[in-house]
Amino acid sequence: MEQFNKYRSPIVLGVLILFLMLFAFYMLGVQPTNKEISAQNAEIRQLEKEAEILQTKINELKSSATSLNSEQQELLAALPKGDDSEGLIDDLRAVGMSSQARLKDVSFILDEANPIQQMTGSAEVLFPTVKQVKMTAVVEGTYTSIRQWMDELQMLARIVNVDSFNFQQSYEERSKDSPESILTANVAFTAYYEVVTPSSN
Repeated sequence: MEQFNKYRSPIVLGVLILFLMLFAFYMLGVQPTNKEISAQNAEIRQLEKEAEILQTKINELKSSATSLNSEQQELLAALPKGDDSEGLIDDLRAVGMSSQARLKDVSFILDEANPIQQMTGSAEVLFPTVKQVKMTAVVEGTYTSIRQWMDELQMLARIVNVDSFNFQQSYEERSKDSPESILTANVAFTAYYEVVTPSSN
């Protein structure tokens, strides 16, 4: 017992130093590791949230791309295969008869340029098979009948767009029998079509 009392101070000092070493090891080694683990767990949760957001965006883009593709297919379905100029002339006659405007002259040019590429100014050709027929027509009738002719033209099954029009001075004065003057209109319009590529045998 005497010997224990003799070495009591160094033993207490040794235990105290050992405790301080363990405390230093905990403060310098274990606690930063716990903080790093917590930070990494928080970062993992953040990355998981970002991954969910990205997956949602990807799903939205896929669904919008699908709807865009279906819209594009609908537009392409409205385009005749080939220029179908004979069918277009028949359509113009039918429009003239229903609107009571007389088609006096028509001329057209097959344009090989891609109209969508021209409109967008893009170097990339989005619809390489889409082409256009530029047409100019001289139509005679009353203002109402010419206006109806242009409206019906744009409502044809194929895609047709009136680009410009102008009226010329009427040559006939109004009377009780004809309340509207007869006008002549120059109408420029564009009809679109899809080029048919011959299938290789």
